[in-house]
Amino acid sequence: MKSPKSIILVLIALLFVTEAHYAQDTNSQAFWVHEDPVYPAKVADYEEYCSILANNCKKFNIDTAHWYTVSTDDLRYFHLSPIDNMADLDKSRFSGLQSKMGEQEFNQLFDNFDNCYDTHSDYIIHLDNELSYMPGGVDIAEDGLEFRKLEFWYTTPQNFNKVLDLAMQFKQLYAKKNSPEHYRVYRSGFGAPGQFILVAISAKSPEDYERIRKENKELLAEERNKIYEQLLSSIIRVETLNGYMRRDLSYIPAGTK
Repeated sequence: MKSPKSIILVLIALLFVTEAHYAQDTNSQAFWVHEDPVYPAKVADYEEYCSILANNCKKFNIDTAHWYTVSTDDLRYFHLSPIDNMADLDKSRFSGLQSKMGEQEFNQLFDNFDNCYDTHSDYIIHLDNELSYMPGGVDIAEDGLEFRKLEFWYTTPQNFNKVLDLAMQFKQLYAKKNSPEHYRVYRSGFGAPGQFILVAISAKSPEDYERIRKENKELLAEERNKIYEQLLSSIIRVETLNGYMRRDLSYIPAGTK
């Protein structure tokens, strides 16, 4: 986690850079991502601090903070905060919490976070409802499906629109075949480490994911391969991560999902 002062500076910068995008994009949900690559020796401490932060937000019913946490096998923690409008970017999420906890305890908590890594990053991604394949409705939480397969497909600015077009072809194929493999597609936004689409697949477990993946591949057969080959020729690299939705480290205010 970043210090409150650093968070405010990031948000102010995003306020001006992303205004035009929000005004035009009505079919996506933006998320501010805070990513922490944690020292192996500090994982237990880091999770304890995350839990303290989430529990205090819950205890004091802080309505300006809201995030989902996903941890991955390479000890990265992704905290995703939904952004509904431009005003959200200009809010200090934890100002109310600081006054409730007390300044000394609050500042000490964030100082503790800083001992758990040597770098971290903030950026924006956009959940694209049009490109996502979830017949029952797009839902990032998906109760009971805690496992996450995260696929980052990096491309060049010149090929980004082509990759988006191929993503739409995949969705149309999945829908035509009534595929059992549901997924969400995110587009990289301001401050992201490269240009990519992120495909997030939920399952009960790694074994459940492998079962669904195999069934889906057999179902789509050669039609999938044709699109997949075009995708491989349009990207520059792929990063695949296994992770879990961490509800114990997340904070969703009462009355929201």
